[in-house]
Amino acid sequence: MTEYKFDPPLRLVGNIVVVTLDDAAGFVRGYKMSKRPVMQDGVLRRLERADSEHQQNEAATAFRGWAEAEGVLVRSGL
Repeated sequence: MTEYKFDPPLRLVGNIVVVTLDDAAGFVRGYKMSKRPVMQDGVLRRLERADSEHQQNEAATAFRGWAEAEGVLVRSGL
């Protein structure tokens, strides 16, 4: 299966660019200032377990929503 790619890529605070679900999972794992740690844990589980195209799309949507809620999403695209 083809790996999910954010199109356009997401730009996060700290000039971090997220292109793949692996990028997103790495950011979530390293983010220590979460205002929503339960949501963060759930998003990470979705990202790590997304196998099917449907699960990957849902994980990407969950990540984008969490990033917006945390205030770390700067904008989509480069």
